[in-house]
Amino acid sequence: LVKQSPVMLFMKGSPDAPQCGFSKKTTSLLHKHGIKFGHFDILKDEDVRQGLKEFSNWPTYPQLYKDGELVGGLDVLLELEAAGELVEELTPQASAAGGPVSAKALEEKISAALDASVVRATDESDGCGAKFSILVVSPRFSAMPLIERQRAVHAAIKDEMQTIHALTLRCRTPEQYERDVAAK
Repeated sequence: LVKQSPVMLFMKGSPDAPQCGFSKKTTSLLHKHGIKFGHFDILKDEDVRQGLKEFSNWPTYPQLYKDGELVGGLDVLLELEAAGELVEELTPQASAAGGPVSAKALEEKISAALDASVVRATDESDGCGAKFSILVVSPRFSAMPLIERQRAVHAAIKDEMQTIHALTLRCRTPEQYERDVAAK
């Protein structure tokens, strides 16, 4: 659960309707700095509320995690902000390519690895982690079952997959793609 999103906030309520002042201040701080995060309302699940206190050895809420590791509560976030380190601390780990995952970078890696004639990556990130939808058209797919096509794409972007939260793939042969286009 702490890894549900690269930056994950366990709070009372939701970002749109916080149920305590600390949760409200925390979400305001994150929004102020443009930090994307997932959230979990601990008031809706007492087992999670109590279990997370033990797991983190942190008795209060909100609790903020980055890449599954506890950063702290509002007091820690305010200290990081005062030191000018908040955004850097909460930026999800960059891909092995040297920066955040981008649709263009995914297109380039996939195209090179699979001799693809068409690669269209769409960034559908919504604040709950990096999400992409990708169309790949490659003649290499002709002899491959669908699962092998998807495995080939995953292998082409294996380093980036560490920071992608959700991925929708459409892997087509050139013939299938031509039929798809003609049908529209």
